Amino acid sequence: MILISFLAVSGCNTNAQKLKVSTIYSEPKRVTRETPETGKAYTYTTRKEVTERLDPLIFMLSKNAETPKFRIQGNISSSGHIINQVRKIRFERGPQSGNTVTLKYYVEIKKVPGKESANIKGYNYTKDVTYKIPDDVKIIRIELYEDRINDTSDEKPKLIAQQTFNFFAKI
Repeated sequence: MILISFLAVSGCNTNAQKLKVSTIYSEPKRVTRETPETGKAYTYTTRKEVTERLDPLIFMLSKNAETPKFRIQGNISSSGHIINQVRKIRFERGPQSGNTVTLKYYVEIKKVPGKESANIKGYNYTKDVTYKIPDDVKIIRIELYEDRINDTSDEKPKLIAQQTFNFFAKI
């Protein structure tokens, strides 16, 4: 009986801190335009995104007294002869000055050789993060960076979103 209950509990897992990546799809769209100089109509094909792109944001899902839950979201472009993939979101605790702490999250983007499908325009990513607040911290500042892993032209990670949360009401 104990062995069965142990197996049931070990089979349960949560998606609380997992990275979720979804594809941004596009579809072909026929467009007809007339040239004003000649008066001729030309028909050509463009691509229209059918999946919504997530804006780079950091927002609070739940505000508990000691462990708030945040959501980190954003998107990357990937199409043509270069495939960009989100490898992981890396966490670094920044410096603490007084009652303020800085949390830095780096979205690691890896460039993979190959050709992306014409229907794929990029990828959305989301990750839910739980952080335990130390007793002396009242303000949390979260920064989100894009870090291109194997791209030599981009040495420094680029800041894409930041948000400050105030916890002075915490007792």
